[in-house]
Amino acid sequence: MAGSNITLKQLSSILGVSISTISKALNDSHEISDATKTRIVELAKLHNYQPNKIAVGLKSGKTNTIAVVIPSVQNSFFARALYGIESLISDTNFNIIVCLTKESHAKEVETFNMLSNGVVDGFIVAVSEETQSLQNYDHFTNVLDNGKSIVMFDRVIESVNCGKVTTNDFTALSEATQKLIGSKRKHIVLLSTIHKLNVGQQRSEGYIKAMATAGLSPVILESDERLAGSVMVDYLKNNPVDAIIALDTDASLAALKAVKISGKQIPADVAVIGYASERMAHNLTPELTTINQHSYTIGNSAAAMMVEALRTKSKEMKEVVVSSTLSVRDSS
Repeated sequence: MAGSNITLKQLSSILGVSISTISKALNDSHEISDATKTRIVELAKLHNYQPNKIAVGLKSGKTNTIAVVIPSVQNSFFARALYGIESLISDTNFNIIVCLTKESHAKEVETFNMLSNGVVDGFIVAVSEETQSLQNYDHFTNVLDNGKSIVMFDRVIESVNCGKVTTNDFTALSEATQKLIGSKRKHIVLLSTIHKLNVGQQRSEGYIKAMATAGLSPVILESDERLAGSVMVDYLKNNPVDAIIALDTDASLAALKAVKISGKQIPADVAVIGYASERMAHNLTPELTTINQHSYTIGNSAAAMMVEALRTKSKEMKEVVVSSTLSVRDSS
């Protein structure tokens, strides 16, 4: 039986002592003699005994486990943010479990309800698109009311009183727009496939502000990722455009393709600024100028905030802003 997992009940049968005695011995209780402790611990090691962490957590009220709830790992932003979370957590005594919502409110609610009952101590979450559209946040407030910790990152809900890690979306878009205006671009179009998300709305507002300040008319094209390319091609055919700002990776790829289909040159005729991972930006032709959100740092900061909250049992709700930077490449 050596090398296989064993239960407390099986250990009890082998040793001829109660389950309670074994449990106390494994927890180094003073009620158990040193000789009995040694015998129990050695046999537990021999048979690779592993305590049921969920059962232990339900009893103690602490599991040292954190749920990371994100829409997807196919999105490079969330994949990189998750790497930042895991990198910090791996140096602590905490563990993480990763749950994907696929932008579904129902899935997000199910995840919170399932894990909040003693399975995890806290949640690090990027809110799903559907939850933002429905504006139904009861699952967050219920978890907080039950004493669990929540840290939201990137996609946050201002009305929910929890820790938050965001980026300066408004300022980043305003500065990117100003850069294009400074290079004599006047017909700057914003292409968005994330207009239903608060981050998309904040980016649009930054663009609108910069355009208005320069006395230019903003043009915002909103579409889903499947139709963004054709929407951009149609606009290019019938309107003057000398720059495009795309608000996420899907929109960025659609913008580059649309300009090429229209027969225009990048950046001579149309400059393009967008969002993409560093690796993807370098592999595009031309290389894409991007607004770098520093997703690894965002994830790392969210994890650090959660660990601090759990260790100190602090109810202070902190907010951290990670500033985006513009990485200028061939497309602008």
